[in-house]
Amino acid sequence: MFDYFPVSAKEFDGPVLVTGAGGCIGSWVLALLERAGVQVHAFDLQIDKRRPGLLMDTDALNRVVWHAGDIADTQAVKSVVAQSGAKAIIHLAALQVPFCRADPVAGALVNVVGTVNVFEAAKASGVKRLTYASSVAAYGALDNGGAMSTLYGAYKYCNEQTAKVYSEENGIHSVGIRPGVVYGVGRDQGMTSKTTVAILAAAASKPYTIPFSGDVSWLFAGEVASAFIRSVAQERTGAPVFDLNGKLASVQEGVDHIKALVPDASIAITGEPLAFPMYHSDDPLKAYIGDYGQMPLKAGIEETLKKFQQLLKDQKIDASQFQ
Repeated sequence: MFDYFPVSAKEFDGPVLVTGAGGCIGSWVLALLERAGVQVHAFDLQIDKRRPGLLMDTDALNRVVWHAGDIADTQAVKSVVAQSGAKAIIHLAALQVPFCRADPVAGALVNVVGTVNVFEAAKASGVKRLTYASSVAAYGALDNGGAMSTLYGAYKYCNEQTAKVYSEENGIHSVGIRPGVVYGVGRDQGMTSKTTVAILAAAASKPYTIPFSGDVSWLFAGEVASAFIRSVAQERTGAPVFDLNGKLASVQEGVDHIKALVPDASIAITGEPLAFPMYHSDDPLKAYIGDYGQMPLKAGIEETLKKFQQLLKDQKIDASQFQ
């Protein structure tokens, strides 16, 4: 799974700090960086190695320097950036759509204040390489005259505007990336995680119904992680924001690939298409940061299925815990 994505330690002049390191994309970033021999520091609310442990062995996990703290705590973020000696920050810490809907204040603290804290910490420590995760959900503001469909999207749009101000007023430059629907090992949260759950269900010989239809961006988790890494492989200027959607294909096409690998898989599809625009090209991002590797849809589903089958066999994952 890792060989599709080129990461070189020669492009990094010091440690890389990853916020939200216990999440899906964070886990893939850790795995790719550590595999390449880059010193990596992991920051999250608590030290939780469950998802990274699906991709890394014990020795690799132990080579990562782990930090626990609240991204919404300004001093905690400044402290971990300073202590780590980070030369680059990959900021992924966030609360997804359902959590923001359930607790808007917590969502704003993590997604908005947390991002401001990262920029403040970068300014205080002189970090020159910074990338952060926006989202396709931000298009509610970009395409609909400010009519947002989710608080999560509103918070992510705010992050993009925050980045522009820090670039213009403070010289703290960054790259923002708007991932579409991410799938792969470790993707077990959020409203768009259900394509991954379907692959897991097939691996576990369990029936499953994906609750949305239509075209989606099939974006392999390793691909988006590699793009974030490539974004901080050198110093950048300004605060550009790019789309990252992987392969645009229907939910049905993905299910067809699953059933080709597991003919007796019982995977159904229901519901309306997702409201996010996932057709925007990845070409501007590729032109800006260079080759980060792309995962073909068929290969990505097959790699994910095989990994899930092995994790189930090794009892490192329980299919019943994902719904």
